[in-house]
Parts: sequence; structure tokens; C-alpha cells
Amino acid sequence: MTRVLVVSQEPVGERIAGPAIRALELSRALAAECDVTLAAPAPSRADGEPFGLLEAGMADFEVLHEALQRHDVVVAQRLPAQLLRRVRRLPVRYVADLYNPIVVEGLEAAAREPELRATASVRQTALTVMAQCAAADFVVCASEKQRDLWLGGMSMAGLVDLRAYRHDPTYRQFVDVVPFGVPSEPPRAAARPLKGAWPGIGPGDEVLIWGGGIWRWLDALTPIRAVERLNDHGRAVHLFFLGIDRPSAAPERVPSGAAAAIEFARERGLEGNRVHFKEGWTPYDERAGYLLDADLGVSAHHDHLEARFSFRTRVLDYIWAGLPVVTSGGDSVAELVEREGLGATVAPGDDEGFASACARLLDERPEQPAVARDALRWPVAARPLIDFCLDPERPVPRKYGAALALATYGQYPFIAARRRESDGPGAVVRSAGRWVYRALRRS
Repeated sequence: MTRVLVVSQEPVGERIAGPAIRALELSRALAAECDVTLAAPAPSRADGEPFGLLEAGMADFEVLHEALQRHDVVVAQRLPAQLLRRVRRLPVRYVADLYNPIVVEGLEAAAREPELRATASVRQTALTVMAQCAAADFVVCASEKQRDLWLGGMSMAGLVDLRAYRHDPTYRQFVDVVPFGVPSEPPRAAARPLKGAWPGIGPGDEVLIWGGGIWRWLDALTPIRAVERLNDHGRAVHLFFLGIDRPSAAPERVPSGAAAAIEFARERGLEGNRVHFKEGWTPYDERAGYLLDADLGVSAHHDHLEARFSFRTRVLDYIWAGLPVVTSGGDSVAELVEREGLGATVAPGDDEGFASACARLLDERPEQPAVARDALRWPVAARPLIDFCLDPERPVPRKYGAALALATYGQYPFIAARRRESDGPGAVVRSAGRWVYRALRRS
């Protein structure tokens, strides 16, 4: 049986966000046909799961290196530079899971930083992604738009292998789509925590739910304005934000727009009255109660580059729960909503159109087609990855040693500068010693 190591950058447990959710659910899907170990930073828990747990994060070099030697395939959204160079020398096959378009997301994250720091951050992100692609035997992403993004970047960097192209001119055996999925089982909940239970929300009120964090590249103000419009027309509609404080190994690096959204709602007299913000982060297994107690799922973003290549995973939760969706247009999930008749899409920033779409869907109460949910189930979504893991004879692109060395060693100045800024010069000296020692080791 194929031994697969899935590496999560963030702890896995009760409260998890997108990257850890994906690592967890892919581990579950793979475990049906493979022998799977999930590596995640401490503290992590995986009680009752069909896979093993290894508590190890990106900094646990020796532990992860030893684990790589015991597995046939490793799946990771990112591996550190030194581990990538080891992967090239080991028989383990590497799957780079590039479901998050961090090269464009990083532009937004760096937009408000000082110029030198922002430039360095963007450059390091680009090198990090190119290193993953240079080392990978297989690249997966969340949508066809993302696949075009990565294929374009790899082509410009000389990472599209001619031998592999001759074997498969579609190049899908080497770069394919594994979207985010939804659980196979329908949502169930012991309690309904919103209508008649949450302060300010009555038993008969209508509730729009925003099912994830309020990141700076999203647009929480348009749904807030839309709810204000609906209430000005005599409709008792509430907007509920499911969580604002994202769990993360490095929360300070997740650019949040929550404070601005809360302040805006407060200024309009809506906070706690028609717009509600749930502090903290809702446990993954408890989200179903909130979804099932809502009437519509909403998501909105600005019109910029991040939106084009994004994959709004929160919208999949709405589909899983059978909620009609109102979302900004322009991304892959919005196209899915339009194509499958799952709700309505609105131009970015159009609060009047957003309010109209919400009112129409609240009146119509359309049922979600079950076929859309079935196609998104994790075992179906993960099929290209499962097939790769089960086929040890599948051809792989040649390893790009020079490109990998350039992309990995090129990160060290940026890593050192960030380490110096956060921990002082002494930390850089100590880290440099470890980097040199590991670089000189051959196994």
C-alpha cells in the first residue's frame, strides 16, 4: 500500500482554517486507499481518524526529514527550502499542493507594509512557489484558472519539461486540478445557535451568514450596506459573521479587515442589532449548526487580481448546507454558482444589487441541486491526487536542480532579514549555522 505523508503548515484540531482543513480532508480521502500520516505542528489532534498523526511543523527539520524517508509520496502546500533539496535526492515523490494563489494573495498582504519589506516579502513568496514547482513530481491546484496561472509561471521559468509534454501534451498528468471539497455526509447539528438564540436575532428573522474570516482582500462592507438597505425597506434581515480571529501558526501575518468592518457597522448603528460578529473561531465540527440556522450564504470581494485566482472555500460550505449563495462575481466559485444555478452573483461593490439578490433568493427559497454537492465531495475532488499516489510507474518531469538551487538558496537573505527583525542578530547567527550544516549533509 502506498505510504503517503501529508504535511500541514498549521496545527490540526478543533479550530482550524483553510490550509489545515485541506490537509485534514485530503488525508481522510487518501486514507481510503493509502497508508496515510498527517504531519502537523503541535498542538495537534487526530482522534478517531483513519490516518496516523506526526506532530511536526516546518521548523522540525530532522523529524520531517526522517519521515520523508519512510514514505512513498509527500503532499504539502509548502516545504522549507532545505527539505526540498533533500526531496530531490530521496526516492519519495513530491506533490506540491498550490491550491492557494499566494503569489497574488501576497501582493495584497504586502500592500501596506514599508516599501523595502514589502518588496522582499513578494520576492521571497515568488521564490518559495518556484522552488515547490522545481522540486515537484506533480502539482495540484484548486481551479482551471489557477492551473493556467501555475502553468504560465512554470513555462516562463523553464519548468515545463519537454519529455513530460511529449508523454502528455495536455500536461494534466503533471499539473492538475484538485479543488477544495465538501464532506460526503450531509451537515447535522445538535443545536441551532442563531434564530431565537443569538442576542438580537429573533426566531422568525432572516439571517445571512458570512462563513469565514474577514480578510483584507475581501469586501465585508458591501453585505453590511446591503443589509442596511433591506432593513430600511422594512425587512428584518441580519448578517452574521461566523468568525474573525483566525487560528494560525503566525496570526500576525494574516491581514485582517475585521476591525474596519466592525467599526463601519458600529458607525451605522448596525453592530449587535442587524450585524453580528462572533468572536474567536468556530470549531470545524460546529459550523454546521450555524449554517443550518441561516437562510443565505454570502461572500464578497473587491475587484482585483486576488479575486481572479481565488477559490472561495467558504462558499462550498454554503453549498454543502444547501444554502442559496450570493457572492461577488469574477472568481471560479462564482462561475460555479452561476453555472449550476446555486444562487446569484453580483458585480464587486454593488451593494444595491447585492441587496436585491438577497431579497429575491429569500423570497424564492430555491433548493440546491444535489448533483452540485455530489461532484464536490472530497473523495471525488481528490481523485487526481489519489490516482497519482496509487501509480508509482507514472512518468514524472525531470528534476530541475539548478532552478531548485536558485529558488531555495535565494530565499535565505529574506529569511535572515525577517529573523533579524523578529528575534535579533543572534538568532540569525544561530540559524546560519544550522543552514550550513544541513546544506553540507548529503542524506
